[in-house]
Amino acid sequence: MISEWVSFMMFYLLAAVFSAFIAYFLYVRHVHQKYDHIPGPPRDNFLLGHIPSFRRAMKSKSLVHDLFLQWGEKYGPVYRMYSFHSVMIMVYCPEATNTILMSPKYLKDPFVYKRLFNLFGKRFLGKGLITAADHDTWYRQRRIMDPAFSSLYLRGSMGTFNEMSERLIEKLEEMAETKTPAVMHDLVNCVTLDVICKVAFGVDLNFLMQTDSPFQNAVELCLKGMVLDLRDPFFRLFPKNWKIIQQIKDAADLLRKTGQKWIQNRKTAVENGEDVPQDILTQILRTAEEENVTNAKDDELMLDNFVTFFIAGQETTANQLSFAIMELGRHPEIYKRAKAEVDEVLGTKRDISYEDLGKFTYLSQVLKETL
Repeated sequence: MISEWVSFMMFYLLAAVFSAFIAYFLYVRHVHQKYDHIPGPPRDNFLLGHIPSFRRAMKSKSLVHDLFLQWGEKYGPVYRMYSFHSVMIMVYCPEATNTILMSPKYLKDPFVYKRLFNLFGKRFLGKGLITAADHDTWYRQRRIMDPAFSSLYLRGSMGTFNEMSERLIEKLEEMAETKTPAVMHDLVNCVTLDVICKVAFGVDLNFLMQTDSPFQNAVELCLKGMVLDLRDPFFRLFPKNWKIIQQIKDAADLLRKTGQKWIQNRKTAVENGEDVPQDILTQILRTAEEENVTNAKDDELMLDNFVTFFIAGQETTANQLSFAIMELGRHPEIYKRAKAEVDEVLGTKRDISYEDLGKFTYLSQVLKETL
């Protein structure tokens, strides 16, 4: 009697699983049919779509973005890719990219942005400027933040830019005297972190003089975690990865606790009537005031923007400068021309003024081409 009941239940369970698979199979087919009119590479597999191609590219020494570029050159500047029932539209046409990024009618993908809200379950970028999926929420935050990016504020930050650049030169001179190899990406990372700490949050940490900074390590771990989590949805399921996942979660926690401390210090300074810079931290507090922030949930939004500015503002700049240095080393004739322009504009001046920036025509071209 019991064995018959078990057999009966197993039959219905298998039938339900089979029916669910057939239903999902038909749903995937329906989705694919909706987008098959858009050019794109043939699928590697009906259900997996192009995932096998992605994995092959990532396991090889090539970049997966090189594969995307090859497909773009073959199938056009707008083409489609599949991953199970998900459809990805790849765009590398400047005009289409501008239209998609600037128009609020093209919504952000909740699957991707929810994975940036948390990092392996730990709140990370939350609902800051990068991850705010609702256009009105994003626009309100951006409008309040804009004064921190005005030309007036940037003019006032030139002293900090020069000071941090001078520190880098001194560090390089010291390494040259001792014939110590210089890993430029690491050094530029330190400089850009120092700059954003000072001009955005009023804190001078001097990472160039620190050999093992927990804060800098936390930023790098979080960046690594973003790649691991977005690239492989199953990464967190394997026990061998749990140690690095915990380190990444601890790093995200350190960034948010640091932000909490800096925000509270600035709040106290404002309450005591002290003069405070009109920097990003002040704008974060102003956002809180205008949005009538009064509870712990809203405090989390302030921390979201704190972490957002470190992640989005530091790593992008450091990468561009590192690639520019590398490419200038590969093209000595371009390096000489860029250096000649700098010598002509600055002469014997030690510091760069805001007005000087507009005179670096060729150097600007070098930096734009690096992008």
